[in-house]
Amino acid sequence: MYRSYGFRIDLTRSQARHISNIRDSQRFVYNWAVKRLLADPTLTTYDLSREFTKVRRSVSWLQTVERIYQNTAIHQARTAADVSNKYGNGELSFRARKRDNTKAVSCDVQPRFVDNRHASLPGLGVVELPEEQPYQFPHNWLYGSRSFHLVQVTPKSWGHVKSCDHIYRLHITYDVPVPERRAKTGVVAGIDRGITNPTVVCKTDHNTSCIISYDTATAFRTNRTWNDGVRRTISHRNKHSHTTHKMKRKREKYNRGNANDREYAEWLLAKKICEGVDVIYVEQLNLEAMSRRGGRHKRGMNRGMRFIRHSMVLRKIRIVAERLGIRVVGVNPKYTSQECSVYGYTNKENRDGETFKCLKCDHMANADGNASVNIIQRGTGMKVPAGEGIALERREMGRTRKPPVCAVPDAKRRENQACNRPKTSNAMKHLGIYAYVTCAYPGR
Repeated sequence: MYRSYGFRIDLTRSQARHISNIRDSQRFVYNWAVKRLLADPTLTTYDLSREFTKVRRSVSWLQTVERIYQNTAIHQARTAADVSNKYGNGELSFRARKRDNTKAVSCDVQPRFVDNRHASLPGLGVVELPEEQPYQFPHNWLYGSRSFHLVQVTPKSWGHVKSCDHIYRLHITYDVPVPERRAKTGVVAGIDRGITNPTVVCKTDHNTSCIISYDTATAFRTNRTWNDGVRRTISHRNKHSHTTHKMKRKREKYNRGNANDREYAEWLLAKKICEGVDVIYVEQLNLEAMSRRGGRHKRGMNRGMRFIRHSMVLRKIRIVAERLGIRVVGVNPKYTSQECSVYGYTNKENRDGETFKCLKCDHMANADGNASVNIIQRGTGMKVPAGEGIALERREMGRTRKPPVCAVPDAKRRENQACNRPKTSNAMKHLGIYAYVTCAYPGR
């Protein structure tokens, strides 16, 4: 079983220019192989490779491109000929552009991964991955990859773009092992996604239930004020200053560490949710449409939803569930927060903020916890013991990093430092830049 995962990569101008050369060579080799196959359909891939060796020696510009990409074009031509002979559609032209008007470069060998953040591509060198892939998780595709292709995603609005300025995405095809057969536990999980309580999980075996709220954005919430203050300070300073660059490096390093911690916490949450369950029920929310429509009237909700990264958490849950053989089922989310999980009565007056109180049976619970119970009941069609209680157990995944000290060395601070230091100190040298004579009279 195979899957494909794609992400944008940053290439140098020479790497992007070389990709264009690879694409031209693949087009040439593909058309040459198709022409030979139309003349002699009995040719195998090995026969074509032997003949192409002579062609490559006679054409100088083909020798500037790695042979592995040209072998991939020969394999694609052989496959296209087989499909054409079987189904008779006659489509043998080189697919220079895909359906979305993008160009692609294919390679039938797996990239060599230097570590969990850098990959080495044939002829292109080392490229940096946008997010660090943790080694300790079983869903890691780094060493199970089979092939890759580079897709050009340069916006059409840019018009004519040089070959060295195009933007590319790297798509890696990796092998997904068959999940192990696990003993059925009879436990199902329902996930309600929100803003105040980002991920509320209800696990139940229809005899007992446990409802917990997980938060993976702790470090980002607690340090957002510091981040905004440093960014504001940097914007008011001289951008060419050595101290400004030092502050930028500290801030970037701090945010990069927070991003890695958050990614790690999301994988931990995905494993925690999939632990000991048979089926996971989630809301089928169109997050993109919810954050796009409404404009200024729901700006706070839009920012909150993007800040929590619901789509990234759900993607990790699906990956871990697939490896463990757990089904992930979508449920209609309509009125899950307004429907009583005990009586079934639906009214928008049932919910008041985070408190849910049914107007018919007086059942009280946390609104998000009640919604997670409704999601399970809609998916299974069976009642779940919801219990009573407004408070919700909250667990924070990840850790909070202490912000670095980014003090601004202004002239006053340098002057105070220089009062107790010798004249040869760096502080005195810095102070001497701002020292000038205001009045000087000889003999007075």
